[in-house]
Parts: sequence; C-alpha cells; structure tokens
Amino acid sequence: MSESVHVSSITTSGRVVRAALIIFPFGTIILGIASFGFWWVKRVQVEERSYSYASALRRDMTLTALERYVSIFQEVLRLPVTERLPSVASFVESSMSSDNMGYEPRRDRFFSGSQEVSDVDAEMAGTQRMREVRLILVVYGDQARAQAESHALGGMMSLAHAMAGRRAEDTLRFAAVPMGVKDPSGRSALERFAFGMANRGERLMKVTLLGGAGEQVLADVALAFRTVQTGAVTESLPETLELANTLAAMTALKKSFELAPQ
Repeated sequence: MSESVHVSSITTSGRVVRAALIIFPFGTIILGIASFGFWWVKRVQVEERSYSYASALRRDMTLTALERYVSIFQEVLRLPVTERLPSVASFVESSMSSDNMGYEPRRDRFFSGSQEVSDVDAEMAGTQRMREVRLILVVYGDQARAQAESHALGGMMSLAHAMAGRRAEDTLRFAAVPMGVKDPSGRSALERFAFGMANRGERLMKVTLLGGAGEQVLADVALAFRTVQTGAVTESLPETLELANTLAAMTALKKSFELAPQ
C-alpha cells in the first residue's frame, strides 16, 4: 500500500514538472508578445504627440521669416574664423530644437586641430521606411561664398520650419555640415556624417544641396556617400542671392516633397 502511494506521488510530481516545462515557456512567449504590444502602442502614442506638437509649431515660409534667418547667418558668417563654424552649428541646433520647431537635433561634435566644430542635423522620421533618407544639405565655410551660404542656410531653416510635423513613409532630414575641417583621424565633416548614416543602417535615397555647390563639393558628396555605388540621386540647386529668389526656390522644393510619391 505504501509503495503504491509513493509511486502515485512520483507520477503526480512528474506530471507537474512536465506541465511546467510546457506552460512556462509558452507563458514567456505570451508575455513577450504582450510586452512588445504595450511598447508599440506607447511608441505610437509618443510619435502622435510629437507629430501633433511639431505640427503646431509649423510656420509658413514668408519673406519676413526668411529675412530674419538670412540676416542672422550673414552676421554669424562675418565672425572671426574661430567663432564662425561653431556659431552656425549652435544657431541651427537651438533654432530647430523641440521648443522652436519640434525637431530633436543631433549634433556631432569633434575637433579639427584645436577648434571644436560640429555636424548638425534634424529630421522627421519616416512612418514606414524610416531608414530611407531624403537629405537637404548645406555645406558651409567658404568665406568667399558667405552671401550664398547665408541664403542657403536661411532657406533650409525656413523650409524646415514649414515642414515641421510632416508625415511621410520615408525620412526627411536637414543637415548643416562645415567644409575644410577634419577630425583627428583625418575624416572630413562630410565623411563623418556619411559614416554616421551608414553605421545606423540608413540608406540615402536623394541628397539636395542648397546654395549652388561647386564641383569640388559635389565630388566630396559623391565620395562620402558613395552615390555611384548606392545609386543615390544628387541634386544641386543654384545659388540665390536675393530673398525673393531664395523664397521661390524653397517654395518649389517644398512643393516637390509634397508631390513626391510616398
């Protein structure tokens, strides 16, 4: 009788163990799926708030707003060489911040010799193909082209403000990158920027250069982003030196994004 009870208890214990081995992994899977679901819902809610907030900060492009940006960059680009590049980066970063335009700017600081310089970019992430990037790029730092660069930078800022809260399947990114500087490893600012995109697993679909980029800048862009190998499209808009022409160019560019297939 005692032996029968002992065998029965072992059998019961074995059944419990076997059931646990089956149920616990299944429960872990269910918990993992549920956790992912909660995370996804929260992410969507956060993105909705971000889009709504950025949309509320959106401002139409006007001559008055453009003139303000251009005049600030004209002053900044007249600063001594040690202050010029850092000041442009600081103004772009602060102006495109979440409080002003609803973006979350990214600033890559590095030293070129003894001078700290930065690549600055901000984006509206794509809703479906967020790793596919359309880039609006201003390369600045040529003192002989300060007037054209101030219009290019001011136009980019006005366009970014007018596009705040934009929804699209791919990512729209705005970037200001200094020229003529290299980090301690010998990489240019453009090469650092391109490396950052590649390191994040992003694919550049199209880059639009503002300010009438010269042949050397176009060659540098092609080399940094490997556009020949990747098939990325490069577009260079002519320089504009009058506010009305800059506004017209940015208005046309904005319209092209609105009409582009998503």
